[in-house]
Amino acid sequence: MTRSIAPLAHALIRSRSSLFVVLFLVLGIGQAEAGSWTGTLQDGTVLKVDPSTQRAMRYYNGGVAPLWNGTHRLEDGSVVIVRDGQVVPTESMMSTWAGEPGAEPTLSERYCDQLVRKVCGFHEECARSKPCVLARQLLRIEREQQSRAPIGAGSPIQAPSSGECRDALSSPAFPACSASAPAAKETPCKKLVDRVCGTAGECEAGKACDPARQLLQMETDERLQSADPDAVTPTGAECETAMTNSFFEPCRKAKAAVPDPKGTKEQ
Repeated sequence: MTRSIAPLAHALIRSRSSLFVVLFLVLGIGQAEAGSWTGTLQDGTVLKVDPSTQRAMRYYNGGVAPLWNGTHRLEDGSVVIVRDGQVVPTESMMSTWAGEPGAEPTLSERYCDQLVRKVCGFHEECARSKPCVLARQLLRIEREQQSRAPIGAGSPIQAPSSGECRDALSSPAFPACSASAPAAKETPCKKLVDRVCGTAGECEAGKACDPARQLLQMETDERLQSADPDAVTPTGAECETAMTNSFFEPCRKAKAAVPDPKGTKEQ
């Protein structure tokens, strides 16, 4: 069933003209603290390797445990090997421990993860849409293809489905989720909306509130289609400038008082 989706997606991609989009959901490997090497296993748990002991520890749901002996794949398809409780150092680990830039995959190379976030939304608002279903199937196929790749195939492993997802990112057949609400991050445009509309909407009738909210929606669309959703987008930069614009004057109304559940007290 899943095997037939890649040709279908490829046909959809070729059937329309492409739009310029550069995207992705940050799921990657990074340096969490000086001296340690950090990665993410395929089940989403965080892996840290201490340079002095070469011991690998898994961090999950507030707990921590040593990584067992064996071969373990990371989210990007690369491999970590544990022997006798110690990790066999990789080039990325050695670079990190030496204080040099590692060879971590760039954000734009994780095309299928990027595509899923774009079309399914920050909070799965478009999870039932056809583009989201197609994107998730492409992601599943990519994971299967990466899991069959030989050790030493490189990082990240670019499977055939990775190319399908890369093409889909610029195809109008895979539009950004239009129903997606802003993520929890306090973005420049979210700050602007709170400033002019009020944190409880007490100034929503003001002349600047609707424009601010439109800017927030534009920023949200850009973040869905951004390689790094936490980075300031072009519209976000406009909102930062708007904070000093007299048109976007701050809301000066007080929040509505909360009614006294006991009623008015007698004088």
